[in-house]
Amino acid sequence: NLKNSLDFIDGHLAKNAWFAGPELSMADFQMSFAIEALLSRSGAGSQYPHIDAYHKRMRARPAYQRAEAKGGPTLMAT
Repeated sequence: NLKNSLDFIDGHLAKNAWFAGPELSMADFQMSFAIEALLSRSGAGSQYPHIDAYHKRMRARPAYQRAEAKGGPTLMAT
């Protein structure tokens, strides 16, 4: 199921910069945690270039960086 999810998301992001259209939206804020979880559990970021690029775009946003500086990094318990 994880591979199917990664394939589906990477395919979507191959055609779209953001999850719900050409502009950043609430869908991206909601999906940012899911992407963090998928990447941390799969270790497959480099195998999915569009997910990796999306993840880097989100993390490069100043608001994301401010939130992480205030609240700390996202930690995924295994």
